[in-house]
Amino acid sequence: MNIIAKVLSLRLYLACFLVVVVLLNVTAITFHKPSTTLIDSKQGLEQKLDYLFSDEYLNALKEDLESSRKEELLDEIKAELTKEYKDKFVEKLHVEFSAKSKDRYEKEFKQQLHDEINRHYTKKFHETRVKNYNLLEELRMKYFRDNEELLKSEAALSLLNKVLKDQPKDIQTDLKKKVADELKSEMSLKSWLGFVLTDIIKAHAPNMPRLTDKEMGDPIRGCHRVVNTVNYDRDFLSRVKFDSERMDDFKSLHSKLVKSLRRMDVPPADLFNGEGIVISGGGEYFAGALVAIVQLREAGSKLPIELILDTHEQYDKAVCNDLEKNFNARCVVIRDLISNEIWDQLKLSSFQLKILGLLVSSFDHIISLDADNMALLNPDLLLTSEQYLKTKFLLWPDLWQRTISPAYYEIAGIIPGEVTKRNRLANGDLFADYAKDPWDKVHFHDLDNIPDATSTETGQMVFSKREHFRSFILSLYYNVYGESHYWRMFYQGSPGSGDRDTFVPALHVFNEPYHIVEHATWLAGFREESGRFQETTIVQYEPTSTSKFADSWRSWLRSKGMDSRQMYDQDTGQARSQLEEFKNEMGEKLTVTPKVQFLHIHRPKLNPVFMTKPEGYFDCFKQRNLDLHGHYAEHFGETDWELRFNLIVQWVACKGINSDNWWKSVDRDQKKVCEEVTKYVEFLKLDTKDKSPQKFTSIKI
Repeated sequence: MNIIAKVLSLRLYLACFLVVVVLLNVTAITFHKPSTTLIDSKQGLEQKLDYLFSDEYLNALKEDLESSRKEELLDEIKAELTKEYKDKFVEKLHVEFSAKSKDRYEKEFKQQLHDEINRHYTKKFHETRVKNYNLLEELRMKYFRDNEELLKSEAALSLLNKVLKDQPKDIQTDLKKKVADELKSEMSLKSWLGFVLTDIIKAHAPNMPRLTDKEMGDPIRGCHRVVNTVNYDRDFLSRVKFDSERMDDFKSLHSKLVKSLRRMDVPPADLFNGEGIVISGGGEYFAGALVAIVQLREAGSKLPIELILDTHEQYDKAVCNDLEKNFNARCVVIRDLISNEIWDQLKLSSFQLKILGLLVSSFDHIISLDADNMALLNPDLLLTSEQYLKTKFLLWPDLWQRTISPAYYEIAGIIPGEVTKRNRLANGDLFADYAKDPWDKVHFHDLDNIPDATSTETGQMVFSKREHFRSFILSLYYNVYGESHYWRMFYQGSPGSGDRDTFVPALHVFNEPYHIVEHATWLAGFREESGRFQETTIVQYEPTSTSKFADSWRSWLRSKGMDSRQMYDQDTGQARSQLEEFKNEMGEKLTVTPKVQFLHIHRPKLNPVFMTKPEGYFDCFKQRNLDLHGHYAEHFGETDWELRFNLIVQWVACKGINSDNWWKSVDRDQKKVCEEVTKYVEFLKLDTKDKSPQKFTSIKI
């Protein structure tokens, strides 16, 4: 409208201008020479004015304007139109465009996004596969091409010639193939271990320094797995606290680590295969490991055994040769399989090396035992148990409440669900009343989607390394950075820190199955003259018998209209009364009762090195450390296990280890150790009620 007004105003100005021009012409004509032809001034002026206001003149004027100021006028018109109509025009255009093009462009965008994600994921996946050495044959060939001269060195040929010197040619060929295969396997294992420790573990190391005292908070002193007045609710377990910077660092690196593990493929079968037992027992722990190995063979185990040593300094050729010859057990040195650079950077020790030892083991299906753990039943059968075949991961309960901080679950992206468990409740209490409590006031680990309230004890584990390699490596990560960052989140000052509670959380991260033996552990020991109880042994049960017993218990509870989540092994008077009633009613129908599988004798360990110098312990040679024979007959049977175990200790001290170098390395006089242990064996024989002869099949006493 403003443009039109301007045009009309311009027309008026031009008309006035022409009138003035005409008047000036008239004046000029009036004073012209007489010879000039005169016109009728009145008539001419009227004609001029009529012409000024005629359509003909206006059209001519319009043409002149368009030709002379066309661009300028158009710019003005555009500016006015844009100012007034731009927003409305754009909005209308957007609506029309969206309506017409949404479906087409949405499909195109989705396809482009999908293609881009595929390209990115494929690139990452391929990079991981290459680093993961899934392209194993190509990498092997490259390694042997690069190291051909090394492998053909005079030293290697000399060693091979010594082995093959007096053998027939056909045997030489066979042995050469075996040596070559062994070399290939070892080099491939080193490469894979290097990848895991460098590209997975070290690449995702926390950026921030170790936790401060303020971040760690006040310690939880620990509580046995009993029903008590302490409520381990969310607030009680929130001792560890992080600021946003620390939390973001944990979350980011943990998420990237998990993604990297998800991209990893299953380790090659030629790296880890078969079934076997793994025991960590280097240095002074070797004597105890040998006691455990002898007991394994006496219990009927036929599986091969790998004894894990930390460094080559712990390797004694004579001892390891005897071990392999007599017990089908070989020594594996972690340090030989890890590069100098990685070893120096990670600075691992204790529990960290224990898990790393499981990683370097050649077995897929592993029965992992501490060197002080004695098997009463043949552990080989655990690998064929229904519980193992279903999950490929068996664990045993510990004495303690689980104390994992809610901060860890936030870092790991694990969201607790509703209350579904009743660890906080005594048998007989109503779950409906408990479930009415606010979500953050119930026992935190009674919530769904997170581990149970009872922690786990790793003196024994049974698992498939290939089946659970992701959770296993994640657990290794928690332990590598445990002392500085993660252990405090898992234990918060409660007893028994280390590897024990790092496996179950890792299994939850990847939603992998596992089975925890359904019988509470307990402590065996003896009473001092003062009446004070001294615990020496953690008692652990066999999974199949306990599961069958637990199934019968739950069926009985349901038949009574009771909550089947109540526990038969709860340490309360109500639970003991219920259990007695259950046994009486079932009678002969109850065909299976829980059997003891392991005695984890840890105070002091069944090791002649520690027993003859029990620093920090009582004098173990003054009494029976599993109480009078028969005291635990209901649980262990009539066998005098303490006498039997110490006969093995005697054999180890007097006959089993014949290396002077080994005895020097542990600073012990073999003769004196043998004498002390022999005296104790004679002491145990004085009051034994076991009339069966103490015969052994794998050793000569």
